Amino acid sequence: MGQRVSRTDFEWVYDDQPHTWRRQEMVKKYPQIKKLFGPDPRFKYIVSAMVLTQIVMLYVMQNQSWGMIVLVAYCFGGVINHSLMLANHEISHNMAFGYARPLANRYFGMWCNLPIGVPMSVSFKKYHNLHHRHLADDDLDPDVPTLLEAKLFCTTFGKFIWVCLQPFFYGIRPLFVNPLPVTRLELINTAVQLTFNALVVLIFGWRMMAYLLIGSVLAMGLHPVA
Repeated sequence: MGQRVSRTDFEWVYDDQPHTWRRQEMVKKYPQIKKLFGPDPRFKYIVSAMVLTQIVMLYVMQNQSWGMIVLVAYCFGGVINHSLMLANHEISHNMAFGYARPLANRYFGMWCNLPIGVPMSVSFKKYHNLHHRHLADDDLDPDVPTLLEAKLFCTTFGKFIWVCLQPFFYGIRPLFVNPLPVTRLELINTAVQLTFNALVVLIFGWRMMAYLLIGSVLAMGLHPVA
């Protein structure tokens, strides 16, 4: 478990930006996929169903033991929350209401954000744009692990710990790699999320708030869906 990797630096490649040429190759080989471009009209209903399912689970799980809460958060609630995180990725690309209604996408992202427990929808879009604009640039792309992470977690056990803590690294890394000013929509996202969290605690108790947060953390770490 203590075996250390032999590399002393990242592996560098100098190919063109893969998002562009990969899209071009796919469209050239399978032109019929262009019919699938754009928002899926069912998307917002499926996402809303997942949000409501998690709210119902707060009622179902409120009298369960801590062991059962963690088990269900890992096997069920975390899977839904991970799906909601992926939905937020699609929403960041305006796939809920289309490019003509950017603000509707942002507010729908806040609704999608609720069961995750941490205000991230608006901030994710802001920093995810950097990822697309500066893909694989270790000084600007917040999705690329920092050199410090690579140095600290370079053993088998270290990588295991890194995977377990992945949600924390993913959430904190942008603030060190390329911090951006806080926007008005981020403040609204935070206010909406904290209000929802307070209502969860008030109505269902702290353990149900923990159920949501545990599911989010576990599903982004050492979990099959991650």
